[in-house]
Amino acid sequence: MSTEALPCSAPPISIAHAVRQSSAIARHTTRLLAREPGTMLSYTMMAMVLLTMLRPLYQRIDTFTGPAIDQEAPGTVVMFTLLALDIAGQNLLSERSWHTWDRLRAGSTGALAILSGKAAPLTALFTVQQAALFSFAAAVYGFDVAAGTWRLLLLTVVWGLCVTGLGLAIGAWVRTASQLSAIADIGALTVTCLSGSLVPLAILPHWVAHIAPWTPGYWELRGFQSAVEGDQAVFTKSLSVLIGISLLSMALAVTGAKRGPRFSGRLV
Repeated sequence: MSTEALPCSAPPISIAHAVRQSSAIARHTTRLLAREPGTMLSYTMMAMVLLTMLRPLYQRIDTFTGPAIDQEAPGTVVMFTLLALDIAGQNLLSERSWHTWDRLRAGSTGALAILSGKAAPLTALFTVQQAALFSFAAAVYGFDVAAGTWRLLLLTVVWGLCVTGLGLAIGAWVRTASQLSAIADIGALTVTCLSGSLVPLAILPHWVAHIAPWTPGYWELRGFQSAVEGDQAVFTKSLSVLIGISLLSMALAVTGAKRGPRFSGRLV
């Protein structure tokens, strides 16, 4: 009879326990984000400056059926939320530099509970950023926030979750902060340009219009515009696509976070 010890299975974790763990991580993440608001504030201020500078250009480009601000404001929001997604990735990478990720994983907290706790305050942060930009566009340039009603609010939350998921997914799979910065910045600018968020698709090369639907920014831009215009069919389709991207990106983040020792390397 073999005397080799059998591996012990981890005790089951109750849903209530996982929720408590996620809540604790969410509170901790909120405190960390509140201590360093500079990055998000700078992105938000830059978005307001760009919105102001591009205002005359959008007024001269007659490619949109509604007011020019209905194209410009959502496009600017998409661009600068994407540029800020590295905040989510960096929040995850910081666990490595602080050597806290291994301690979290060594306990009873699963990767899904950890990432859920981080995703909640990050989603709220991106939602507040969008609200600030839309409020600025409404107060200064007449963007009709009221026309979007509940659709605009719902879409800002879903887009905040989508950007959070993308940032956490990148942060879970890269090994260094420089890799995170390169992928996030290049990816954000590429998606912004290809989705028609920076300038309308109508004045871009024709091949861009064929690639645009493969980018999350395209569906967010269409969703924002349809929310203001009241086009329920386009809004529902855009919302569904963004929810799908959010779930996929969070799944990729969880998979990357479960890689164990490979994830716990030194942050460079």
